[in-house]
Amino acid sequence: MSQYMSIGKVSKLKNVSIKSLRYYDQIGILKPAFVNTETNYRYYTKEQLYLLDAITVCIKLGIPLKDLNRYVENDSINLQKLLYDGKILAEQKILEIHNCLGALQETLQNIGSSATGLAKIPKSKSGILLPDGFYHSVVEERRLLTVPLDEMDTPKYYGQHILKLFVTAQQRGITASYPSGVLHEYRDGVYARRMFLTIADGAAPQTAQPSEDADLFRTLPQGDYACRRISTHVSDFDTVKEEMKEVLKEKDFFIIETDTLSEQNKKDGYPFELECMIAR
Repeated sequence: MSQYMSIGKVSKLKNVSIKSLRYYDQIGILKPAFVNTETNYRYYTKEQLYLLDAITVCIKLGIPLKDLNRYVENDSINLQKLLYDGKILAEQKILEIHNCLGALQETLQNIGSSATGLAKIPKSKSGILLPDGFYHSVVEERRLLTVPLDEMDTPKYYGQHILKLFVTAQQRGITASYPSGVLHEYRDGVYARRMFLTIADGAAPQTAQPSEDADLFRTLPQGDYACRRISTHVSDFDTVKEEMKEVLKEKDFFIIETDTLSEQNKKDGYPFELECMIAR
């Protein structure tokens, strides 16, 4: 029985109630690997913990529990179908959250400039005069949960990476959410792209090996960023460098690509934003 974990242990490990685990069994989305016929105790394998993480993420995304059994085939989840549907729901939630943030930002800016009724853009701490098409943004330190993007990855598959990041966050017991996007890094002559979610303030990851931390997490420093809005995702080094060449001053750099917060920007055809730090 050493390969099995009791329902109570699984409940504590994943912070999921025993009642919920029994319900998942009842509706057929997470069957115990073994049931003792004498005691009727349920037991699970370590491999099933990943399935439980996926179920928890899907619940957070809004997939009804009664619909989850549509993804179960031969006691395992059809991950491709689940990721596709999760991508659609995640994109809907991104839009809803951005709409709310955009409305809040507009209200705060109007309050801050009530005399003129004009929205204020944060002033640059560096005093650098930016070229046309760029604007300043003063950004606090950010911690990111990331996953590599290969050369073959295209924007239509980004939603799958986002869902995988939510599952990873769930497994590690940390809170990660939007804004999401792509981190473009250029270090020592090497270019790399990583999909990311933003880790909530104070949501420290569980203990991990340093190599794992280096691969999963990124910390972006507080500073003054030069930003510009773009119409499409950037999928290669030459394009992102060309878009930001007027503000790139360092040999090594990172550029953040995110969805814009304003619904008006999306309507105007500029749904994405690029950020490049120009001063700490």
